Amino acid sequence: MSADELFKAALKRRSLDYTLDGDGLYIVQIGDVSATINLDNVRRNYERDNDAEAVEEFAKHLDVSVFDKQPSWEQVKPWIRYSLEPSDYVGGFDDTVHEIVTAGLVKVFIFTLPDGASICWISHDMVANWSVSQDELIAVANTNIDQLVNQTKLEVQQAGEVELGMLSLDDTPFKASLILSPQFRSLVSAEFGWPVFVVAPARDFVYVLSHRHRDFLGRLGGVVLREYNESGHSITADVLQIGDDGVAAIGSFAPRADS
Repeated sequence: MSADELFKAALKRRSLDYTLDGDGLYIVQIGDVSATINLDNVRRNYERDNDAEAVEEFAKHLDVSVFDKQPSWEQVKPWIRYSLEPSDYVGGFDDTVHEIVTAGLVKVFIFTLPDGASICWISHDMVANWSVSQDELIAVANTNIDQLVNQTKLEVQQAGEVELGMLSLDDTPFKASLILSPQFRSLVSAEFGWPVFVVAPARDFVYVLSHRHRDFLGRLGGVVLREYNESGHSITADVLQIGDDGVAAIGSFAPRADS
C-alpha cells in the first residue's frame, strides 16, 4: 500500500471525512475545524523506511481534542518557536506569521504540543485572538529558540585535515532552525570562527564548516543531496553563509528552477 492509501484507511477508521484539493492537499474535517494537511513529508519517510506504523502515528495526531479550540496565550507561550522551512511550500505562507530568510528559505513561527509530537503554524488570526502584538510573539519565539541553542552541544569530527561541526540535541524538529538564532554564534565561533558555512539539508541534519575551508564545500555534496532527497522533512540543498549580516545562500547542490 502507498502512504496515501494507508492514510486514507486511517482517516476512515477515525470516521474523518476528507477531500483533496487541486494541489493534492488533504482537507480533513476534524470536529468543527477544516484542517489542511500536506502529506509530502509522510510520503517521503514511508518511501525511505517502508514503515506503515509511522503513517498511523501521524494520523493519531488528528485528534479532535487538539483542534477543538485554540490554546490560550499563557498555555502556548512556553511552546512557541520558529521553524526553518523551504519557500516552495504548496500552500504558501500568506496566512502565517513568517519572515523571509533567503530566496529559498522562510522562518515560520509555530507552536508545538507539550509532547512535541505536532507542530502548528501560527496564523495572523491566532495572534489577534491572543491579543498580543506580532513583535511580542517574535520575541517569545526568539527567547525559546535561544534556550534550545544553550542546551545544544557542538560535536566536531575530522574529515581529513578539515573539522566538521554537528549539532547535538535531544530529538527535536528544530535542529536546523537553531542556525537562525543569535546564540548560534556563541555555540560555534570558538571552534570555527565567524562567519561560518552551514548546510542544513534536513530538519535534523546540520553541518558547520569554518570560513577558511571554502574549498572543502564541494566534498559535502554527496551527503547533502542524500539527506535532502531522502529525508522526511528536507529543507535546502543550498550552502549557507552565516555571519553578522545574517544568512545568505552562496550556492546550491540542487539549484531551484527559478535560480
